[in-house]
Amino acid sequence: MRTDPSFLPDVCGVYLFKDREGKVLYVGKAINIRSRVRSHLKDRKNEKEIRLQGDADMVDWIATGNELEALVLEDTLIKRYRPKFNVRLKDDKSYPYILITEDTFPAVHHVRGFQRGSGEYFGPHSDPRAVRRSIRWIRKMFPLRSCRRDLSKPSRPCLEHHLGRCLAPCSGKVDKNDYALVVEGLRLFLSGKREEVLSRLEKDMWKASSREEYERAAMIRDIADGLKRSRQSQKMVLCDDVDLDAVHIDENASLATVVKVRDGSVIDAVSFSLEGEDSLRGATEDFLSSFYAISGSIPPTIVLSRMELVKERKEELQRFLGEKRGARVRLVRARGAERRSLMEMARRNMELFRTRKQKELRNEDVLSEMRRSLGLSRSPVVIEGFDISHLGGTGTVASMVQFREGRPIKSAYRRYKIRTDQNDDYLSMKEAVTRRYRRIMDHDGEMPDLILIDGGKGQLKAAMDAFGELGIEQNVDMVSLAKRDEEIFLTGRPLPVVMKRSDPSLELLMRIRDEAHRFALSYQRTLREREIGIMTRVEGIGKARAKKLLNSFVSIDAMLDAGPREISEKCSINITLCERLVLFLREELHRQDLKAPDR
Repeated sequence: MRTDPSFLPDVCGVYLFKDREGKVLYVGKAINIRSRVRSHLKDRKNEKEIRLQGDADMVDWIATGNELEALVLEDTLIKRYRPKFNVRLKDDKSYPYILITEDTFPAVHHVRGFQRGSGEYFGPHSDPRAVRRSIRWIRKMFPLRSCRRDLSKPSRPCLEHHLGRCLAPCSGKVDKNDYALVVEGLRLFLSGKREEVLSRLEKDMWKASSREEYERAAMIRDIADGLKRSRQSQKMVLCDDVDLDAVHIDENASLATVVKVRDGSVIDAVSFSLEGEDSLRGATEDFLSSFYAISGSIPPTIVLSRMELVKERKEELQRFLGEKRGARVRLVRARGAERRSLMEMARRNMELFRTRKQKELRNEDVLSEMRRSLGLSRSPVVIEGFDISHLGGTGTVASMVQFREGRPIKSAYRRYKIRTDQNDDYLSMKEAVTRRYRRIMDHDGEMPDLILIDGGKGQLKAAMDAFGELGIEQNVDMVSLAKRDEEIFLTGRPLPVVMKRSDPSLELLMRIRDEAHRFALSYQRTLREREIGIMTRVEGIGKARAKKLLNSFVSIDAMLDAGPREISEKCSINITLCERLVLFLREELHRQDLKAPDR
């Protein structure tokens, strides 16, 4: 090696092992760069160290002002250079967090990636679906805003306020202190301080009640009740009110799991895939550095399944983590029944995570093969499928279903009551696609990777026309699937693609198409039941007669177009009753809009 360690500085910072071509092989941090590099060169027992010394040609270094700067810089350089001798979190830029923004009236968001200075982050988490479920629950218990509205001018509250999921600071009528109370409660809750949250809430509730501020007291009571219910469902409670993380690393499987305990209660268990082109031996130090560099919080105690760190590196890592936490951090082994039970919980969660990852890999293989077979611009991680359904040319509805990584996301499903020509499938498809993606554009939503249209060339062209009129220039693939021969039509290709019925890619597309069809039919049934319910409110019209009327005229709109006399003749019903029915239906439709709103 060309670099003589004696010429390296004895200061805190980051060092980089490089090969002859200048490629970064390893990035490390040290309180004393000279001493740490010497320890690398003296280690003749660790296979990884021996290989590193054999490949390395020189060592560069960057001095930092303190340990925290070194920890952050190490994480940044590892992400930039991806050295083969470093163990790192896989896809660490896309892990989900819960973010509380730094605004006057802070908002709560589900975000991906950690960006310092933009707010307070809680995470990282390994399962985006679990984070979305948590966000939905949080907004019921802590009614903070989730929008990005400009609050400089008062505006009309949105639906979230009317559903009790937002205090509506946009209205200009919310007291900053009341809002700050809810924010602080959420902050403590996400930090695992549930008992402290409950204690504060009860004090504030009684204070508000004594001042006869009953609405405020009721709001605080509802938050406290929700927290008590969540505490009753706590999975595991330790004897002592301790804060710690239990870390289990499986080097053979390249997996790591962290069980988080706050105030003696288990609040989370997160698992991560590890990557590195070389051996994962000695992954503990690298994982701890990577994880806590992007973590929103560090507990005073970190329990390890086994202590692989030598005394010097353990003390140094404790000092780095302590600098970030602002207080002492201890790394200890899992001794005692409670800590061993935490490690067993970590192992069980790791196995579940491993099983889920294996399923995702199978889905990834299918999506990659679909990309290759159809010539798509990227793997279709998010697919949205559309279907049109009607009864004899009337009562036309449309459905949109969303699949993510091959799995249905039912919370993202949407349905539409078509407003344009009821007997034109092409216009109906164009309207549904237009309404869906106009709303996404207006609200800065996420576009899918692939749009699947039920039908042939005509339906595909209608959807493309909708994109053209909306002025969407994003690179979104679009295909249609014809039912008869399961032919796949693609934009820009005159001939369809025909796959074997057993092809996993075709099976996934057929499953999405069938799910969209099922969802459209269920909406039609809902509308039909609603129309039957409306007609039975007329004296002399029972459920059986209402069904007979709809079987004869398909929909209420068709009945109104026909008029009382034709209804009477076709269904053998008294003309006076028919006149009364038509009059009632017209008044009802005028009073109550039966069209489903855009979602």
